[in-house]
This record gives sequence, C-alpha cells and structure tokens, in this order.
Amino acid sequence: MAQLLDIGTSQNASYGFSISIPLTGGIPTSIGSVNLNVTGGEFIRVQLSGIAGVEISTPLPPDTVISIAIVRGTTVNDLIVAYAVYPVGADNSNVQVVTIEASDYNVPLPPSNELQYTLFLFCSVDCTRIGMESFNAVAYSN
Repeated sequence: MAQLLDIGTSQNASYGFSISIPLTGGIPTSIGSVNLNVTGGEFIRVQLSGIAGVEISTPLPPDTVISIAIVRGTTVNDLIVAYAVYPVGADNSNVQVVTIEASDYNVPLPPSNELQYTLFLFCSVDCTRIGMESFNAVAYSN
C-alpha cells in the first residue's frame, strides 16, 4: 500500500492576469520550487504538475516557442524530470498557457531526506509572465 510522504505547492499567481513580470527571451527562469521531506521513504515516487501563463507582444515571430521544464534540483543543469515545448499556435494568440505533468519514479533517497524540484519557464522571445503560476509535488513510498 502506498504511503504519502509529503506534499508541496509553490504558487506565484492564483489566476490569469494577476502578475506582470517580464521574462527575457532565451533565458530559462525559475518560477517555482518545492521541497519534500521523504524521511522513511523506500521506492519513492513523486507526482509533479505545473502551469504558467504568458503574454507575448504581437506580431509573433513564426518560430516562437514556449517551454516548461521540471528538474530534480535547483538549476537548469540538474536532472530534467520532464520537459515540454509549445510552438505558439497558428491562431497568433498573444496569451499562452502551458502545462506540464510528470512522474519521477524510483527516486533515490537523498542523504538529507529532502528532495527539491524546480519549475522553469522559457520563451524564445521577450514576453510577460501574467499568471497563473502554480507548481505541485506529491511524494509517495511503498
């Protein structure tokens, strides 16, 4: 039977258009971080989800993409757990919402008994983070 070890949420903005933070094109930016206490865990599994909204000035360059990634750690060079790329659609909408769902399976127990995950957002052009921004993680063990 599965045992819940810990759950965490990082939320910068509960709903759309509730923030206005510039995002420099071409630079991955951390938008959420969650620490999980996994003391006593064995065969650890972590469920992760994230969402972010951005606004891009129009007209959009034809090769504009937004990506969202989850890493186990704190930097873009840490282990990538999940990565999603969203080409900006043909509808040329300047408001884009990106989501990500992932599982990190059979995670080794860290010496500190703490796992840290970070959510990164990237856009190929300058844009504005407008919200919503939320990152969730749940750790289970056998």
